[in-house]
Amino acid sequence: MRARDTGALFQLLSAERLQLPLWAPVLLGVGIAFYFALPDEPPIWTGFAAPVGAGTAVYAVRRLGFVATALAAALLLAALGYALAMARAHFVAAPVLNGAMERSVEGRVRDVSRSHAGHLRLRLDRVVIHGLPAEAWPEQVRITLLPEDADRAFPPGLRVMLHARLVPPSGPVEPGGFDFRRMAWFDRLGGIGIARGFAVPMRPQAGTSLVDHARLRLALWRAELSEALREALPGETGSFAAAILVGLRAGLPEEATEALRHSNLAHLLAISGLHMGLLTGFVFVALRLILALIPLVGRNLPVKGLAAIGALAAGLAYLMLSGAAVATQRSFIMVLVVFVAVLVDRPAISMRSVALAAMAILLVAPESLVEVGFQMSFAATIALVAVYEVLRGQTWSPVAGGAGRGVWRGLSRGIATLTITALVAGLATAPISAVTFHQTAVYGLPANLLAVPLMGTLIMPAGALAAPLSLVGLEGPALWAMGLGIDLVLVIAQFFSGLDGAVRQIADPGVWVIAPIALGGLWLCLWHRPWRLLGLGAIALGLIWWQIAPPRPALLIAASGRQIGLMGPEGRAVFVARRDSWTVARWLEADGDAVDLPRAAIRLGLEREKDYARGTLGDWRVELVVARRPDVLAAQLCKAKVLLIVPALDKPPAGSCLAVTRQELRLGGALAVDLAEDGPVLRYALTQTRRLWDRSK
Repeated sequence: MRARDTGALFQLLSAERLQLPLWAPVLLGVGIAFYFALPDEPPIWTGFAAPVGAGTAVYAVRRLGFVATALAAALLLAALGYALAMARAHFVAAPVLNGAMERSVEGRVRDVSRSHAGHLRLRLDRVVIHGLPAEAWPEQVRITLLPEDADRAFPPGLRVMLHARLVPPSGPVEPGGFDFRRMAWFDRLGGIGIARGFAVPMRPQAGTSLVDHARLRLALWRAELSEALREALPGETGSFAAAILVGLRAGLPEEATEALRHSNLAHLLAISGLHMGLLTGFVFVALRLILALIPLVGRNLPVKGLAAIGALAAGLAYLMLSGAAVATQRSFIMVLVVFVAVLVDRPAISMRSVALAAMAILLVAPESLVEVGFQMSFAATIALVAVYEVLRGQTWSPVAGGAGRGVWRGLSRGIATLTITALVAGLATAPISAVTFHQTAVYGLPANLLAVPLMGTLIMPAGALAAPLSLVGLEGPALWAMGLGIDLVLVIAQFFSGLDGAVRQIADPGVWVIAPIALGGLWLCLWHRPWRLLGLGAIALGLIWWQIAPPRPALLIAASGRQIGLMGPEGRAVFVARRDSWTVARWLEADGDAVDLPRAAIRLGLEREKDYARGTLGDWRVELVVARRPDVLAAQLCKAKVLLIVPALDKPPAGSCLAVTRQELRLGGALAVDLAEDGPVLRYALTQTRRLWDRSK
């Protein structure tokens, strides 16, 4: 052994040698995160140079010992993640609208959904925008229809024409906020709009290729199955069933969705690892039992392997039937890893299978790393695997033995397992959920303890049985059982969401507060030696950082420049309730403020007129002028210690004010303002001014 390999770091890494591969997806994710965090789009040549340089480093240091080689390999994985993210971003490139416009639009219905306000939305592909050159047509657009079109049927494949106001995907509503442009870029969504007239159906358009034709046919089957479920299970029950079986949530009332959200049960609607795991797990157990009961099969064939293949087939069918969304693809990959492990007689659920699933997902879709679904799914899975690895090795553990004998022993183990699972998963995902959604469901744990078993023992098994029974017209009892389970879940959601203080609002601490918590959690879960406890220190650091995070911005200005939110004695006061309402709602959520928009629009802190608003920021005045011809008024107001917001002007008026005009808003987007000793400090949302997904580059 070389002298340089006898140090403390070598001893630690050697003791944890079997755990080192678990860090491969983490290091890949570091490189992916680095790419997305860059303020400017890096040159393409760096995507080749980074892994080549890191690979050269691995070759160069291979003789220097284990530690040097391990560190160089870590650098190589990060470089590969960086290169993968860049390659993916360039691969999905598609035209994006470069400004607002009103045009006649044609397109083929790809899928149907509902907006946050409950309005029907069509996602169109094969888009034609009249009056725009063909090379500028986006690959896909999403248009919200008129309320009068809400009850009409728009099956996938139907070609429609309508007049709409179209805009490019919007940037963050404030600095550091969620960047919808980036998500739209990877979805190849080049424009969003609001219909100005009725959608006119045209002749259905068939697929141009075998794959496209198959996708279209599958979409039609999904729509037909969704409608059949709503007919068999009327009301919100059928809409819930359609959401969890085929991924179509358009018919679920907003009241039911809100109750599920406020009781921390909204995850039951999204087809995720829970649904895929419950379905494939039920099919695996059922097939294994049925095959084992057939003497000839049980004695001569590998029953366990056949059941695993059947479960994988059921998972693949569910993936296709549910629309193969990114979250569902992620869930199927995890299930695939588990059942392949069963087929090769390896532990089905282990940290290695989780790492392999994460690696596969990041290799295929590196943008998943910055999606909340990926983060919460793997946070819960990693924490659960780590906790159960520890508990199974302890004689006192309730999941290892349980109290009592016979039925009572099994019951106690089941209750203990369910409680631990809900508690660990809830704790692991709570920081991500709080930072992303700015609220937490106080009664989420008891609600999940009651609802999740219904999903696993009644709803998903009944849904799985209904599919084959429908071939012979005997699906009625299974659908009835499924509906009963769904109704019970909705009752649980309504009960807990209706309790006083069911939802606690949480102010946004900033996205980077999650970094030490996540790294600390990974350090705690992925190592086996006592030094894993250092992860608790990183988690504590993140929680302390959370508590001392800087206060929310004193003033927020929408990207349109026609709406502001100024902190006042009652909280954030906004100009008017009906303008930039989605943006204002996100501001209030990030403030941890549960007030509704009309109330925020009458709060103290702003003096409001029809085209004008005034407030104070320390010893500065804030003046908002939204008149179409603001020249004279803007010139009168442009004085010392005045922050003047005039979205109708391209240039600042003459005077000594600090002006925010249309030009600054177009280039910088929404902005936050705080007061420093030398005056207001302006921070624009569009700091990443030269990324692929930025339309103003």
